[in-house]
Amino acid sequence: MGRVGVLRRFVFVVGLFLIVGIAGSANADGPATILEGNHPDEAADIVGAAAVSPSQPLAMRLTMAIRNRDELAKLLADQQDPASPQYRRWLTPDAFTGRFGPTAADLARVTQWLKAKGFTVNSADASTREVSFSGSVAQAQNVFGVKIAATTDGRLYSNLVDPAVPAELAPVVESIHGLDNLLHSTPLVRHVSKPASGATSPSSVVNDAGPAFGPPDLYTFYDETPLLNLNIDGGGNGCIAVVEDSNIDQPAADAFNTQFGLPALTSANFSTVLVDGTDPGQNNDEDETMVDVSYSHAVAPGSSIRMYLGNQNHSASALLDAIHAAVTEKSNPCSAISISFSFCGGSKSFYKTQNGFFAQAASQGQSVFVATGDDGAAGLKLNSKGSCVTGTSRSINELSAAPNVTAIGGTEFTPDYSGGDDIGSVPESVWNDEDGAAGGGQSKVFKKPTFQKGLIKKDKKRDVPDISFAASPATPGFFYGGRNNQDAPTVICCIGGTSVGAPAWAGVSQLISQANGAPIGNLNTRIYQLGAEANASTTGIRDVTSGNNNFNRVTGFSATIGYDKASGWGTVDMGVFVPAYLGP
Repeated sequence: MGRVGVLRRFVFVVGLFLIVGIAGSANADGPATILEGNHPDEAADIVGAAAVSPSQPLAMRLTMAIRNRDELAKLLADQQDPASPQYRRWLTPDAFTGRFGPTAADLARVTQWLKAKGFTVNSADASTREVSFSGSVAQAQNVFGVKIAATTDGRLYSNLVDPAVPAELAPVVESIHGLDNLLHSTPLVRHVSKPASGATSPSSVVNDAGPAFGPPDLYTFYDETPLLNLNIDGGGNGCIAVVEDSNIDQPAADAFNTQFGLPALTSANFSTVLVDGTDPGQNNDEDETMVDVSYSHAVAPGSSIRMYLGNQNHSASALLDAIHAAVTEKSNPCSAISISFSFCGGSKSFYKTQNGFFAQAASQGQSVFVATGDDGAAGLKLNSKGSCVTGTSRSINELSAAPNVTAIGGTEFTPDYSGGDDIGSVPESVWNDEDGAAGGGQSKVFKKPTFQKGLIKKDKKRDVPDISFAASPATPGFFYGGRNNQDAPTVICCIGGTSVGAPAWAGVSQLISQANGAPIGNLNTRIYQLGAEANASTTGIRDVTSGNNNFNRVTGFSATIGYDKASGWGTVDMGVFVPAYLGP
C-alpha cells in the first residue's frame, strides 16, 4: 500500500473509531496502525456484499511478533556457518521463547486490551506466541476497523480490509487470524488414473498390481543401499514429525511394512500427539497420512516417527495446531518435520506468521520439508464453495516458499527393471502428466533469501522448489498401505504427488543427522553450496534438465542445467549426498 493509501486508510480507521459510540469502541486508544497483508487476497473475489450477522461468534487468534528479529537472523546464519562459534549450536524451545518470544509484560498488555474491548480471552501462551480470544462480528468490526462480508449463502466470510490495532501495541502484534474463514487446506497426494504402460517387468509386484516402486526400489534408484549396509538408517538422533489431520490405518501400515521388510511400527518407534486433545479418527485425508508415515519410515527405517494430529472437527486450524506443536513442544522436539499440505485462501501475513514458526524450528536444529504442490505452475486457488482448486495463473504453495523450510518438488521417470526390481537410476524429468505436475515458481510473499541470491536475477522473490524427488503416481508410482473397497488391509498401487518427497527428504535429513551425531537444522544453505558445484559424482545432487511444469493452460518453467523453478537443483544420490553434506 502506498503512502497516500496508508494515510487514507489511517484516516478511515481513526474516523471510524471516533464515530462509533458503543461500549468497547477503540476511540480511547489513540492513533491506530494497520496490520498490512492481514486479509486474504481472494476476499474481494470470493465474498460479496452480503451482511454477516452482527451476533455471529468468531474464534480468533492474535500472534505476537518475534522479538529481536535482527538478532535471530544473525543467529540462524551463524548456526549454518562452520566458522562461527554458534555453528550447529541449537536452542531449546524455552531458550527460543526467552530470547525471541513475547515478554510477559507485552503479552499482558495485549490480553488486557482485548479484554477491555469486550473480547473473551481463552488463552495466552508465550511459547506459541498466540492469544486465543473470541467475540462477535460486531465487536471485531468495531474494534479492528474492518467490514466483514459474506457470500450469498453465508458459507464463507472475510474482512475486506486489513485490521488496525492501537499504534502502541502494533510493534508486538504480528497478525490476527479468524476474521475470515477462507483459509482451507488440501493434501498433496495423487492417485494414479491408469497404470503406466511400456514397462516390461513390474517392480515388486504386489497383489498383481504394478509396475510401481516400493522401498527396495527407492534404495536402489536413489543409492541408499550403501548407507543401509553401513547401518546408516536414521536411528539414534531425534525423530521425524509428520503433520496430519487424519489418523493412520495401523493394520494397513503393518501390511506395507511386512510386505517390504520394514520394522514394525510399535510404541517404541511410533507415537501420536493429539494436538487438539481429541482424535479425528480416519477421514478423507487418511491416504496422506499413510504416505507420510510409510515413506519417511522407508527412507529412515531406524528413525522413530511422531505423528502430530490435529482434529479438523475440533479446530478449523487443525494442521496449524499440528505444525506449531511440532515446533514448540518442549519435551524432545523432533529433528525433522514433514508437511505435505498446501493452503489456499490465506493472507500474506498468514504465511509470514508460519515462517516465524519455521525460523524457530531452524534455530532449534529442526529440518522442515514442505511439498511444493501437485498443480504445476498453476498452483491452487480458493473457489466460492470453499475448496482449493487448480489455479488459472501462476501460483505456488506459499507455505513451501517460507525461507526457513526446504521446498520439495517432483519428478517422473520410467524405471529400468530386471526380475521385478529396479536395477539403478535413469535420468529424471519434471513430473507433468495427466495425474498432476510438480509445483514450482516465484513467491508473492517472501523476498529472495541469501542462499538464492544471484541464481535468477530477473526476480527478487523466493523461488521454489529447492530440490526434488520422485512424484508421479504412474511413472513410477508408489505402493502404499490401504484397503480395496473396505476389504482387509493390504498393499495398494498406485499413489504419488509431491507428498512422497517431503517425508522422504525428512528421512534423508535423519540419515545425515545420524552420520553427524546430532541434528543438522535447515538444509538449504548446504544444498545450494553443493548444487553450485555441479558435480553429481562428488555432491550427490543429480541435475534434472528435462521437462516443465506447465499445467491447466498456465505456462510454467522448464528444467535447465543447474537451478530452475521446475526441479530446483534436481534430485539425490543418497550414498554420495549424505557424506558430501557433512564434508568441508
